[in-house]
Amino acid sequence: MQQDYKHIPIYLHNQVMACLREHLNQANQLLNTEYKEPKICYKSKGSIAGSAILNRWEIHLNTTMLCENGEKFIEEVVPHELAHLITFQIYGKVKPHGKEWQYIMSEIMKQHPKVTHNFNFKRKEYVYLCDCQEHYLSSIRHNKIEKNKISYQCRKCGSILKLKNFV
Repeated sequence: MQQDYKHIPIYLHNQVMACLREHLNQANQLLNTEYKEPKICYKSKGSIAGSAILNRWEIHLNTTMLCENGEKFIEEVVPHELAHLITFQIYGKVKPHGKEWQYIMSEIMKQHPKVTHNFNFKRKEYVYLCDCQEHYLSSIRHNKIEKNKISYQCRKCGSILKLKNFV
């Protein structure tokens, strides 16, 4: 399967693929299946470590978190997302971290079925001011303001947020 790894160090991509193949082979043996390798895509935005695109048999991984957390990220996130794909193949559309996924994680992937991550990552925030306080906005919200697509109001005082000018 073709992989998208233009913006990722090759040694990390190779570690991702080794982990994926190890868990996929294990699942195929235990389940008596022949699932193919899913496509791996790297995305650099957001606070989500990874996601499984069920109907396309793809796993999306957060490039920033992968680069900052390396092997720990790979060992936790790759089996987690692969378990989502396999769960969907076996059970169809079920609760994302429900009993079916937990079974695949614990009995097939031999991993603790952990739902959330606690990886460090650097998120760029922008400081905005209203009439009463400072607000910290994400890059996404900041970019919407910059493109004049939206404005945000303070919930306390009701004034429109303005970008803080640093001197």
